[in-house]
Amino acid sequence: MATASDTTDVDSFLDGLKFSRFHLGILLLCTALTAIDGYELYVVGWVLPELAKDFGVPRTAITAAMVAQQVGMLLGGFVIPPLADRLGRPRLLLFCYTGMMLSALAIILTDALVPFTVCRFFAGFFGTAMIPILVTLTSETAPRRLRSTMSTITVSGTMIGALLGALMQGFILEPFGWRGAFWIAVAMPALMLPVIFLFLPESLRSMVARNSQDPAIPALVKRMQPRGASSVTLSAPPAPERSTTATATLLADIFGPGQRLKTFLMWGIAISSFIFITAGVWKTTIFKDVVGLPWKQVALINGTNTVAGFIGMLSIGFFIDRFGFKRVMSGTFLLAALGSLMIGLTAPSAAMYVAVIAMAMCQHGGQASIPALAAALYPPRSRATGIGWTYAAARVASVGAPFFGDFVLKGGFGPVGIFAMLGVPLASAGILTFWLMSLKGAPQPVRAGHG
Repeated sequence: MATASDTTDVDSFLDGLKFSRFHLGILLLCTALTAIDGYELYVVGWVLPELAKDFGVPRTAITAAMVAQQVGMLLGGFVIPPLADRLGRPRLLLFCYTGMMLSALAIILTDALVPFTVCRFFAGFFGTAMIPILVTLTSETAPRRLRSTMSTITVSGTMIGALLGALMQGFILEPFGWRGAFWIAVAMPALMLPVIFLFLPESLRSMVARNSQDPAIPALVKRMQPRGASSVTLSAPPAPERSTTATATLLADIFGPGQRLKTFLMWGIAISSFIFITAGVWKTTIFKDVVGLPWKQVALINGTNTVAGFIGMLSIGFFIDRFGFKRVMSGTFLLAALGSLMIGLTAPSAAMYVAVIAMAMCQHGGQASIPALAAALYPPRSRATGIGWTYAAARVASVGAPFFGDFVLKGGFGPVGIFAMLGVPLASAGILTFWLMSLKGAPQPVRAGHG
């Protein structure tokens, strides 16, 4: 028997829902997809020695391919997310994962550095937009009180990708060579493409914003509601004032009055965090050559860093949703900076491992909270663009990664000086977060059980 439908705005409808199997399914699927992204974008570093040997080039020659990947990520971060805001999130995900799959397949067929470098450019171009789009999707699906929790759990999938890489090195690399690693990079997106097509819905907020009369909306609403709930008619959000084009709306959302400073601070936070990440690729060499640890202890530190970082990524969203970005995110980055300094001060004693755990939990947790903050900062119609451009701006920092290792190793810096320098961008991220969250109109927490 048909029931009269209630009319409500889409935000009130979504924020009033309890966490359900629908939300869990979206969360698990998006987290699995970020794991693929994490594996694909870091696979070159894991197979670099075998790759260089097979191509007959020195290991340093592979730097060209890694730079090409970073350039692709930079360009893709600016180009693809705006298309997701216009054309839909799942549609762009299908396009990007297909591009990643084909670039990995092409790499398997190459036997020279130049075509390999070209393929890595396209891998970066298609891969860089994954996290912004997936975080946008989970953020717009989640009730507001759980938005940061679901966003940061989604980002934690990248650490699962790193664990897959470790397993690949142990079980695939020796018997099958570097091409075995790229067969995995082909197989994973190939398996997920039909899953995305069949089971990953578009953001309800985005659908209503584009066309509130879309016939697909009632079916999606029914999937999200508890069984037996009354039908609901969703109203469209207010149209932006005096905006003649989609481009004008997008630019106003990101750089308009009251948003420009927030956007530049958001970019500053991301750039600061990525400076640490890209300079931190030298940590293994620093622990081995500067601190003087044997390889077994270096491997233990790397494993400890990964596990602690994963825990930090999983848990930080819970605290942000309850206490807000200002206290949790800024404090987390500042504690990460302190942890980095303590690594240098305590190396190579047993206390160094405690400092590594503290630094990894806070640093990775802070990194995971960046897309969650960007998602809270921008409206649904421009959210994927806002997150994507934040990541693209941060990619600029990756260009300087090789220079940090060269500078500190040739300069003769000790552990204290090196890890103190690594802590500076983390402290910067914390200070900029505090500044951003002190501005009028900054996102505020909605505690669980309220609103």
